[in-house]
Amino acid sequence: LREVAPLPLSPDPDTVSWSLSPSGEFSVSSAYQALCRMLVLQWLSPLWKAPLPLKIKIFVWQLLRDRLPSRTEVLKRHGPGNGLCPLCHVPETGTRISFSCVAAQALWCFVREALGPEWEAQDLAEFLHVRATQVGRKRRLFWLIFAAMMWTLWTTRNKMVIERVFPRRASDSFFKFLAFLEHRHPLVRLRDRDRLQLFLDALVSTARRLSDRSPVP
Repeated sequence: LREVAPLPLSPDPDTVSWSLSPSGEFSVSSAYQALCRMLVLQWLSPLWKAPLPLKIKIFVWQLLRDRLPSRTEVLKRHGPGNGLCPLCHVPETGTRISFSCVAAQALWCFVREALGPEWEAQDLAEFLHVRATQVGRKRRLFWLIFAAMMWTLWTTRNKMVIERVFPRRASDSFFKFLAFLEHRHPLVRLRDRDRLQLFLDALVSTARRLSDRSPVP
């Protein structure tokens, strides 16, 4: 063993590689993103207790760990497609699906209009740091609403990418999100239902205004 151990496994000289970057080179941004993901994972315990199907909980967990099969990720694995968002025509990542795509921006805008400026979101880690670290029912309801938004955007995205079905109006995803929350309302803890109902009332009021602006043909 003493004779074998010194033998090099490769003729190339040893190098230091940064595992959090595809290039192997250290960058402040990759370190920051890794740190943010670590912090986010510490906040996830209320998600697993939320009145949501397990597949949606796992989906949100994958999203926050940057593990969604976005078109960019599929392309990296030599899968089909060009890696671009079908609406924005720029590289599609999990962050773009959830925050930057025009479909996501529309949903965030409508939710912010209904629920207030605290639902302003520009950066995932910063937004979660403020909202997901709350206590009590605020935190429990946050995870329900956030998961409903993310699932709505993901299923809307899948309709576009897989079935080539595009939203007819910018508000379509908002109505889908509202229907999801209304369906989950009876499953929420009794002590949280009144608070969720206030959210739903505000969302319904916004939905009515949107219907007046863009009547269904």
